[in-house]
Amino acid sequence: PAVGAVRKTGTTVIIEDVTFPVEQLAIGVNRLIELFDKHHYDEAILFGHALEGNLHFVFTQGFNSAQEVARYQAFMDDVAQLVAVEFGGSLKAEHGTGRNMAPFVELEWGSDAYQLMWQLKRLLDPNGILNPDVVLSEDPQIHLKHLKPLPAADELVDKCIECGFCEPVCPSKGLTLSPRQRIVIWRDIQARRRAGIDTTELEAAYQYQGIDTCAATGLCAQRCPVGINTGDLVKKLRSRDADRTKTAEWLSTHFATALQGARFTLHVANGARMLLGAPRLAKLSATVTRLSKGQIPQWTNAMPQPEKAIRFSPAVSDERPRVVYLAACVSRAMGPAAGDHEQ
Repeated sequence: PAVGAVRKTGTTVIIEDVTFPVEQLAIGVNRLIELFDKHHYDEAILFGHALEGNLHFVFTQGFNSAQEVARYQAFMDDVAQLVAVEFGGSLKAEHGTGRNMAPFVELEWGSDAYQLMWQLKRLLDPNGILNPDVVLSEDPQIHLKHLKPLPAADELVDKCIECGFCEPVCPSKGLTLSPRQRIVIWRDIQARRRAGIDTTELEAAYQYQGIDTCAATGLCAQRCPVGINTGDLVKKLRSRDADRTKTAEWLSTHFATALQGARFTLHVANGARMLLGAPRLAKLSATVTRLSKGQIPQWTNAMPQPEKAIRFSPAVSDERPRVVYLAACVSRAMGPAAGDHEQ
């Protein structure tokens, strides 16, 4: 990710891992560095697990021109020759072979072992439907096809290499999209626009999947190796449709009143629940929501009860450390739902 953060916008981060015989590891390191110099990968870095002779190398690569693809092909040919032939090492140390090393499996293992692999493959997968072209491929150019670009989308997220470290902490993961997925799809939308492809349908789906359901908490930035806050992108996209500035200004200058209004509305909803019963209210509110075209929200069992306003204890003078509690507006207005076990 550190290399990804300093790469040129629009280029992809390539991560590979190879193994040299441990006693020749130092020589292998120097020979790999020579290949970086030869093919002008000046930003490449090496790291790994020396005890096993395992080396990861990371470099950035553009796939936007035939010249760049040819440079990549020449480099991978040289790496395969160096590791598998000259040093008798392994082209894969610990991670999946995928498509990138598929053209070089026979070079590493020899024809007899390679044909045996194919025999086993065809016995288990006669129709070739299980991971086609992964590990075993009859196409010597497979590592140069279906190349994934990382097109420019917005300077707020262009450094993303789609590693996915952000995903476990995202509140909307499992409901709609994760931060990584939001960036991936926004990149695709921008690339299609530049290519003159109609993105109307895609953007319509993205409105809910990508924009409306983002909590914009910034939790993703805490996990991101390069500090990308996908919520900043979402807030930027939301600002395009932010045309109710007078309403926003009134709310910001009358926030206590707005909180009281929110609590009062929840009091009314809660009173209706107690008066009509939950099933009848849910059915009635669904009709009202439909007739108002969504302007009046539908009541559900998850609707919160009103929360009492925060009451501050009088100040005391002693030696205990002080804590400042900054309560979110949501937790100042909304309490647990009536059906929640914990109240």
